[in-house]
Amino acid sequence: MKNRKSSIVNRQSVLSLDPSSTAVGWAVMASATAIVEGGLITPERRAAPYIERVFDIVTDLDLLLDSFEPATILIEIPTGKVHRRKRPYTHGMGLSVYGFGVGAVWLQCHQWCRRRPSQIIPIFANDWTRGVAKRDRQIAIASMFDHYRIADDPGGDAADAIGMAVWWFRQRNLFARR
Repeated sequence: MKNRKSSIVNRQSVLSLDPSSTAVGWAVMASATAIVEGGLITPERRAAPYIERVFDIVTDLDLLLDSFEPATILIEIPTGKVHRRKRPYTHGMGLSVYGFGVGAVWLQCHQWCRRRPSQIIPIFANDWTRGVAKRDRQIAIASMFDHYRIADDPGGDAADAIGMAVWWFRQRNLFARR
């Protein structure tokens, strides 16, 4: 992700983020069916303490924001708990460390938007996932978008960023018709 620049700058694009303290899935989309680009922000210091990892993530996030200059930023907000067995190395601090990462991403986006005509929209995880398992969401995204590869997204974070944006575009169009 370091020194990444894109020739694609679309002020009508949507940047969708699935943040955590270990990686951020992201997708820049022009519509529910058109991905501009997407991927993962992963810290260079993966084994570092979470504060250093999150610092690396928000530094790269700022580069991503400057590259695409999105009109809208969608950020997934957690609505559940992080399972202790899934992340035993956090010693029961899973949700607080996860929340630290989400909060840092939110703050970086907020600071970036203060200098530009962009908006941040929180998307609560349960609203868009509707209890569908992460692996099933990955399979659905792979079936919708040929260039998405499950093998390149082991945690499903990029798939979630894409899926959340697809959901948001569809919801927005549904309510715009009323």
